[in-house]
Amino acid sequence: MAVITNTILLVRRLNELQRRRDALVERQDRIRRSLPEWTFVPLQLVGMSAEEIRSMMTDLSKAEKEVGLDEIEREIELLDRQIEELENILLTTPSRTLESVMAVLDLAVNRFKATTVTDPNDVFYDYGDARVLMFLERAAEDLRAMLLAEQRTAS
Repeated sequence: MAVITNTILLVRRLNELQRRRDALVERQDRIRRSLPEWTFVPLQLVGMSAEEIRSMMTDLSKAEKEVGLDEIEREIELLDRQIEELENILLTTPSRTLESVMAVLDLAVNRFKATTVTDPNDVFYDYGDARVLMFLERAAEDLRAMLLAEQRTAS
């Protein structure tokens, strides 16, 4: 992998990899939902012997392999490694412009937003996390407005 030392290019590449990963995960979920009903039985049965469970899991693995889930899983793992490598580079690459700072902040906000529950009625809602997300979104909005104002005065 070529080393990218420009913050904005790193963020763009990370966003591209994340989009590819999200598409693969969605495809994986669609395929899993389309598997025959018997593939879910091992998860539902109680009281089976260890050998029966092993046999059912082997059958499940074969079914997943036949529909390509193992290949999708390998692609997701590869993308996860690439994303981690780029994130490590990004963490050590200083931002030299406000646009670069904005790109990194947007990346962080989007990643945090994807994992933070903001609905107070959701059982996984955490007031502190939701509040931190609001602060980050506010900072990103303020920085974006400042950059737009700066660009308008420069033109």
